[in-house]
Amino acid sequence: MTTSPADVRPADRKLPALPMGTWHIDPLHSTVGFVARHLGFVRVRGRFTDVEGVLRITDPVEESTAEVCMATSTVDTGVPARDRHLRSAEFFDSRRHPRMEFHGRGVRPNGDGWVMDGELTIAGATRPVTLDGEFLGEDVYPFTGGRRIAFSGHARIDRRDFGVSALPPLPGAAIFVGNEVDVHLEISAVDNETRPFSEQILGRPLAL
Repeated sequence: MTTSPADVRPADRKLPALPMGTWHIDPLHSTVGFVARHLGFVRVRGRFTDVEGVLRITDPVEESTAEVCMATSTVDTGVPARDRHLRSAEFFDSRRHPRMEFHGRGVRPNGDGWVMDGELTIAGATRPVTLDGEFLGEDVYPFTGGRRIAFSGHARIDRRDFGVSALPPLPGAAIFVGNEVDVHLEISAVDNETRPFSEQILGRPLAL
């Protein structure tokens, strides 16, 4: 008698082991994105095009860490006027706070995935944030012979917790920009430094 995945109780399922080592985020194949609500129901998507960071997966895995930085000046929602507004002092204040940072401290299993607890800093305000993640796999990168891993993650934050609470001076303005923001991560990381190669491909320095 064979057993299908659906027949296995959640308590009996084993999560795939996370590969130990120091992993450098590949900005060319990673996305840090977000979704905000307009008028309470319209989803507006954006991302930060420049991201870098290091994941350190240890034994025991519970002591693993992550250091991730995003350049706030590279926010991209597909509308230049809106992006300029987001970079202004009313939102990310990119001139005074050019970096958004996440510092992850510890990993724990949660159902079919992993959870990382950490702190997120936006516009100078730091708050605790929990990322729900899924390990997508590991393989050898054929062009370099190095190893590559991938994760997917998500979290929900309230922009008011970080002082990012600007609204247009109009009646009923609270519906223009929702307070809750969904953060979505698609992270690819390799076992060697990526910045020189990434900047060569981009044809410019990373804004970090």
